[in-house]
Amino acid sequence: MRSSILLMACTAMVLLGGCQAEPDFDTKFEQQSRNLAAKARSIDTDTEKQLNAAREAERARAELGKPATAPTPAPVTDAK
Repeated sequence: MRSSILLMACTAMVLLGGCQAEPDFDTKFEQQSRNLAAKARSIDTDTEKQLNAAREAERARAELGKPATAPTPAPVTDAK
């Protein structure tokens, strides 16, 4: 009887020792918030780079005296 109680106590200690405390909601929320903020900054930086490149291309085009060109639509055909 004594050995079975000791065995159960040791088993319980081993099982509880293997458990790790999961972070609480606030900790998870803060981590996700930091991750999303970093991602948003990255997207903003990329967008700003693309806008600056487009503005620079527009300035260069204006200096060369070429108007901005839009793609020419395909001709309309009347297929009967």
